[in-house]
Amino acid sequence: MGWVQALCLGCAYFILAAGTLSLTRFDGGVAFLWVATALLTARLTALPEREWAAPIAACFTACVIASSIWGFGGVTALPLAAVNMTESAIGAAFLRRLVRQQEVLNSHRWLIVFVSANGIAAPLLSALMAGAAVWTLLGAPFLANALHWYSGHALGTLAFMPIFMMAMDGEAARMIQRMKGRKLLELAALLVLVAVVSAITFAQTTVPLLFLPMLPIVLATFRGGALSSAASIVILTVIGGVATLNGYGPVTLSDAPIGAQMQFLQLYIACTMLTILPATAELQQRARLFRRLSESEARYRILTENSTDIVVNIDRHGRLQFVSASIRQLNGLDPDALIGKPLSALLKGEDLVRSQTLFLQILNDPEMIAVQEFRGSTREGEVRWYETHSRAVVDDNKNVTGVVCSVRDVTHRKAAEERLSRAALTDPLTGLINRRGLDEELAKRLTAGGGGCVALLDLDYFKQVNDTYGHAAGDEVLRRFATLARSSIRDQDIIGRLGGEEFAIILPNATIDQAHLVCDRVRRAIGDARMRVDENIISVTVSGGVATYRDDQPAEEVLRAADRALYRAKNGGRDQLALAA
Repeated sequence: MGWVQALCLGCAYFILAAGTLSLTRFDGGVAFLWVATALLTARLTALPEREWAAPIAACFTACVIASSIWGFGGVTALPLAAVNMTESAIGAAFLRRLVRQQEVLNSHRWLIVFVSANGIAAPLLSALMAGAAVWTLLGAPFLANALHWYSGHALGTLAFMPIFMMAMDGEAARMIQRMKGRKLLELAALLVLVAVVSAITFAQTTVPLLFLPMLPIVLATFRGGALSSAASIVILTVIGGVATLNGYGPVTLSDAPIGAQMQFLQLYIACTMLTILPATAELQQRARLFRRLSESEARYRILTENSTDIVVNIDRHGRLQFVSASIRQLNGLDPDALIGKPLSALLKGEDLVRSQTLFLQILNDPEMIAVQEFRGSTREGEVRWYETHSRAVVDDNKNVTGVVCSVRDVTHRKAAEERLSRAALTDPLTGLINRRGLDEELAKRLTAGGGGCVALLDLDYFKQVNDTYGHAAGDEVLRRFATLARSSIRDQDIIGRLGGEEFAIILPNATIDQAHLVCDRVRRAIGDARMRVDENIISVTVSGGVATYRDDQPAEEVLRAADRALYRAKNGGRDQLALAA
């Protein structure tokens, strides 16, 4: 802080000190009201401690001069000025270390620290030191002067320091700049109303109307915020103090001396402040929270409205509370028309049941992040696959209020997965399922119940086909076999290629005789076929072994039985079927 600014601060300090000393030293003791400390403390809170020397020196000089002229005189001017500087330094140090400068009247924490430091601790300590100083140096009453010092300093600091802080750090100017024309006029009207009602209250001495200023002050607090609240307290203090000093107002209805009347006025203003300031802090905190929520909602809407994902909010009862606009692009549904509807508006059948079960699990476990795939229909009736990431929404008391979901269309991914799955289970040459697919199908049949049969088929002398006509011709023979075999079995039967020229047929719910008839039809279709491959006519035969299976029978045991039957058919001359014993 430059010395020019320090000099200006010192001049302002001198004016406040001189005014209160000349007007409120009713019994020849210390002043009953002291505002200068609020000015210096507010300035110190805005400065780093390394810059405190200049403002303290300027205000110390101003205090010494004012005390020498209007106070006790030169003998106590220096020690009392030092006490005043100490009080300001203590109050500012507490605020700087425990709360942020930007939190003026914005939180209960700031208010508690402010009142504790500048309304209790600092003025109480300075009152003890001041009382001791005037008792030691002048023989003046210790207790009376200490009490007057404390009440005057505490009230002056509490009433004036918030408005000084707002003015010095530019917050008051910023608040006014943020207000539009209508809001600024409202602020001015509220402060004028506070002034008029306060003037009416303290301009008469017949009716005890001290409750009356509370009404416009409360209104100003709720409508104008921290600046309006702080200014209202200052207006009430100034009007009430000037009127009481001049013998006007409800306080003068008592027969007490002017000093006692001023102390009562201080108590009245202190009670008013302690009623209004907590409400101001609460309102400021809520306004700050509302701004953050508004900013968060704006960001949220930008993200949801420009995202290809669908964002859905669901309340505890399973009703849709919010659906982002992207649902219109993905499946043609109107997001506004879905609000208030249950989950069944989006899901059906087993997908709805699974989602409802998962929804209940999330409500019971708020830390859970659930991922689920489900099917949904577009407005045109097309079925698409979606993937949802869901988690619970909790309030400040950790109570679950609903569930938020991010939904993504994964139809193309599911189609790719199905293609890969089919490729993993399909023989690329014949298009039949491969050994892995056959094993899975047989395992499902063995656990599904009902029994059935398994047949193993092998093309006879297939090596000669490859050696005579080439592997390309052999591959074509295998493809032709797959086509003929598929057309010869029943609809419920499953045929697959085990590898090479070996094939297997699963015949669910078939007796051994029925299986024999089906497999013999395949055998005869292959034996009767004359396959033209390029310029060659190729004929092949097939041998097979058939075995029954029963519920929960090991798959290896069934296949071994069919393989032994196939071995007997090969040894028996080929082009025939053998049944397992």
